Amino acid sequence: KVSGDGAYGVLKFESGGHRVQRVPATESQGRVHTSACTVAVMAEIPEADLPEIKAADLKIDTFRASGA
Repeated sequence: KVSGDGAYGVLKFESGGHRVQRVPATESQGRVHTSACTVAVMAEIPEADLPEIKAADLKIDTFRASGA
């Protein structure tokens, strides 16, 4: 978790997959090791600032597959 003033603005375009390729110092044959991770950047909004959603404002439709 990263927090602080401006943290979201700096990191908001870093979402997605990232890879690092390196040759470890202990690798005698020069093989490359690859590490991967997925990054998600989300702003944390105080609960007081969240909009109130009323049940009357929701429309829920349920469908059943008919086959062919």
